[in-house]
Amino acid sequence: MIQDVDLEICPLRQSLLDCDGHALVIGGPGSGKTTIALKKATSRISSGMEDWQSVLFLSFSRAAVARVGEAIRQQVQREHRAKLSMQTFHSFFWSLISTHGYLLGAPKKIKILLPSDEKVYYGSIKKKDRNDDNSDWVDWLKRRNDLFIQEGKIAFDLFAENALALIDKSSHIRELVSQKYPLIIVDEAQDTGPEAWK
Repeated sequence: MIQDVDLEICPLRQSLLDCDGHALVIGGPGSGKTTIALKKATSRISSGMEDWQSVLFLSFSRAAVARVGEAIRQQVQREHRAKLSMQTFHSFFWSLISTHGYLLGAPKKIKILLPSDEKVYYGSIKKKDRNDDNSDWVDWLKRRNDLFIQEGKIAFDLFAENALALIDKSSHIRELVSQKYPLIIVDEAQDTGPEAWK
């Protein structure tokens, strides 16, 4: 399980380890949030999982995913590491959208619309003018949605809302995700937007 990490398992931490439902852990830097999350993950792995299942760690940034990866290398026995999947929200959303985006009316082949390519479309709209009061910007936002449905080009900003739409609209996708990932741990949750949080 966890290798030689000195973290006192007080009654509060034990209640988290024993929790079968949703839980929110709040603590400052160095308080043991990642360590207790890894203990929770390895406890779930030890209780038995199918070969195709894993515990999913989601984080907003690649840097946070890298920090969790380093903690896993230091704290989790090698035989459990294969059962831990670390992804950014965008990576997780992309896996859903690229596989199932056609259910939203997009073409089967979906491509990422990179920020530099987006700029080609919206042109010279300055950052200060990118708001709902600017009709050109509002037109671009509508055009951006149309590009996804008509051409399968999706901007990073649309990942969360479209992944959420897939999960909301399809009980089959919800079941696939919950079966593949019987435990999902969100790191740095304060950095998520409303769609990612949902």
